[in-house]
Amino acid sequence: MDCKVAKQLMADYLMGMTDEEVKKEIEEHLNSCESCKKALEELKKAEQEYDKKDGTEPLKKVNKVIKKHKRGKILAIIGILILVGIVTVFALGELKPNERKLPSITKMRYKSKAAKIVDEFFNNDMDALLNGTVSYLIPGASYLPYNKADCIMDMLVDYSDRLKEMNKDFLYGKKYEIKNCLIGYREVFASFMGRLYPAENKYKTYNYTVNMDISTEMGNFTVEIQFFNQDNYDFYIIPDSSLSDSPFSDKLLDMNKMITHLYRYASGADYYHNILNGRLLNDSVESGEFIGVGNQFATSDCLESFDEVYTQGFNERLAEIYNISKTESVNMEARGYNKEKHVVNIEMIWIIKDLDGHEAVMRKDLLYGPYGYQKLNNEAKIVAEEGFDKELEEKMKKLF
Repeated sequence: MDCKVAKQLMADYLMGMTDEEVKKEIEEHLNSCESCKKALEELKKAEQEYDKKDGTEPLKKVNKVIKKHKRGKILAIIGILILVGIVTVFALGELKPNERKLPSITKMRYKSKAAKIVDEFFNNDMDALLNGTVSYLIPGASYLPYNKADCIMDMLVDYSDRLKEMNKDFLYGKKYEIKNCLIGYREVFASFMGRLYPAENKYKTYNYTVNMDISTEMGNFTVEIQFFNQDNYDFYIIPDSSLSDSPFSDKLLDMNKMITHLYRYASGADYYHNILNGRLLNDSVESGEFIGVGNQFATSDCLESFDEVYTQGFNERLAEIYNISKTESVNMEARGYNKEKHVVNIEMIWIIKDLDGHEAVMRKDLLYGPYGYQKLNNEAKIVAEEGFDKELEEKMKKLF
């Protein structure tokens, strides 16, 4: 490289704007040419003097800025690619909600809603919590006769007050921590009828279920919330298995029993499915054999515990009736909410035919509470056609 070319490229060399090969040639020439080396030193001094006088950035700094902008563009492209990746993952989460590992905006919304419901529970806002479980079941529901809808409202107010009292010196105001949260998308039932008739698509819906593991100083438990939409849900309390038979666990179970009982009643789970759940509701059983009652009977006040001994005896008596009868239908009518006993007054109307086709109608008053059915002391009233099987009639009288 001669001096003329070297001096033409000197400014670019100082700014670092020459490629490696040209840079190498210039440096080799400078090592052997004192004249060009002196010219380079003078150019450096001139830049420094100009920088001090004018206050502008030197050419090298300008070059660094240019390079920085190039890096900024690269980082911006990387950021855009990351953003596109995140949006894609969230979009897949919306399209495939059953994939637990994929996040989505909808899952985040349900998680936030579930956390709000848990907060209502700890702040004793039972009115809001219970309204979320049953409010959508009452208005405009064609299968709910007015007396039942009215009964649900009375029941909701009473259960809310009782739950507040139970929780007042229990979890109300206590500190808690959500240790874990799992969000799933699965089939849930809009009615307990769906649990009994899972083949009936009209009772099925798909939505989000949130399981939250709650830690408190008193003990741990899980809250499971099955959402039907953003505002309506089914609420369950599941105590930690390590705390079984403890006062903490027992109280949680009592509160859970009340909440689920209100939902069970309001959701259209006609009560006879739990009391005469034998041949009547099992059409798939070709033999027509009695397979047992669906729900247990309660103790004396419907609010304490199940009465397994009574239930077993009831099953045996019911099996005897089924063995000597042919067809039957049953209807359970709500007769109002019993605020004194905190249960629903129910009248059962059971039509049954003997093996010869003679018909009888039995009427029986029952109480329906969180722990099942409690019989009333009055005898069942039976009106039978002439010729109706007397043995069957006697067994019907002794059923309860």
